[in-house]
Amino acid sequence: MALGERIYRGGIMAKQVPACAGCHSPTGAGIPAQYPRLGGQHGDYTEAQLVAFRSGARANSAQMTAIAARMSDKEIKAVSDYIAGLR
Repeated sequence: MALGERIYRGGIMAKQVPACAGCHSPTGAGIPAQYPRLGGQHGDYTEAQLVAFRSGARANSAQMTAIAARMSDKEIKAVSDYIAGLR
């Protein structure tokens, strides 16, 4: 959980991965009409979507494709698990 929280709140500076909270809000509520709500989303679903962005299978957000491309499986799993706990 600690790794997921660090990524969500602070990003991964060495990989130029921005903090998720910057767009999806600290609580995961998102910014309607711009960035979707993530808080409480099932971890497996979030993980699958990030993997799909990374592979190019999901291509509806160039920003998320670029971000996910710089994340490892471990980082994706950690942040997905953290997001599942946001309320």
